[in-house]
Amino acid sequence: MRISVGEIKEVSLPNQGDSSFELIGSSDNQEVVEVSRQQLAPAVDTLKRDNTGPTVFQIKGITVGTANVVFSTKPLNQTGSGKPIRTYVVQVSTK
Repeated sequence: MRISVGEIKEVSLPNQGDSSFELIGSSDNQEVVEVSRQQLAPAVDTLKRDNTGPTVFQIKGITVGTANVVFSTKPLNQTGSGKPIRTYVVQVSTK
């Protein structure tokens, strides 16, 4: 994946439908690439936990370079990196 400094790409991962697991995204070089979950405005019913839609992550280019971005799934409240489900090599270049 190629992005420019300051550019944001969204990656959508299907939800497992199991609320005992969480999807996490991480970059091996956060000086080059920042990974975060897309923050959505809460719906009117904030108590409803509907995990049927995909989880959207944002990948943002910070500085020129290359980083590995790994998306993984792990049981809630467990430490560690979890089980990788998708990996991207992200190259960040100047605009």
